[in-house]
Amino acid sequence: MEYMFAKKINFYKITGLNRNHIQLLLLLIQQSLTVRYKRSVIGIGWTLLNPMLTSFILWIVFSFLFAGKLQSGQQFAPYLMAGVLLNSLFQLGLLQSANSISGNKNILTKVAVPPRIFAFAAALAAFINFIIGLIPLAIVVYISGQNIEWTFPIVFLTGLLLALFVSGIGLFLSIIFIRFEDTVNVVNALLLMLAALTPIFYPVDILSKPVKFLVNLNPLTSFLDIFRWSFSDNAAVTFADFCYIIIISFTSFILGNFFFKKRWSKTIAML
Repeated sequence: MEYMFAKKINFYKITGLNRNHIQLLLLLIQQSLTVRYKRSVIGIGWTLLNPMLTSFILWIVFSFLFAGKLQSGQQFAPYLMAGVLLNSLFQLGLLQSANSISGNKNILTKVAVPPRIFAFAAALAAFINFIIGLIPLAIVVYISGQNIEWTFPIVFLTGLLLALFVSGIGLFLSIIFIRFEDTVNVVNALLLMLAALTPIFYPVDILSKPVKFLVNLNPLTSFLDIFRWSFSDNAAVTFADFCYIIIISFTSFILGNFFFKKRWSKTIAML
């Protein structure tokens, strides 16, 4: 059944990987998770602390605007922390995925491994960090007087789709970053703008119509709404939101792999 499914979507053909690369992929994911905190005293514990500290600072800054609750009745603390977690998965996964190939150039020039595996490992490592971050989010939800919803398993599917979305864009940017180093600064600026257009700490209802249109057009908004709704019922979602994230995730993944495959042979000489 697994073979028929893989054959149907041509997963191995799209990614350039095969079953023999799974062990290497798992090893790279483990390395991504541990190397980041190699010289840290509490290590991967920062995966738990970072979203809590970031959310706490933003909560102090913005809580006086919402008085603990949003106009629609949601508790502000879990609403805010969910936004921080999902945005961290996107931005951290994207940047690490985009830089993973150039960062492993010593391996690529000596060992015959599919270069795309580094981008996939970075995106999946960010997804695992996201899953670990659900623990402090659950604590904040209960402290706020809410409950974890029965739709909670949808969170994992949402995170995987976002990792798929991230890896596709990461593959595209990995080629761009190697060819044009200045684009790293441009992408960082664009990510800052995108974060501003994502309802991480503000409700969409308070925005003007033109700005609301841009925020709703942002795919991260649909990802975030589904995440908030499925975890603790802190947002409203539609069937269109689900269709949007599925279509854009697979489209990004397929196009990113296609672009990388076409450009890699001319790009590897620049490493």
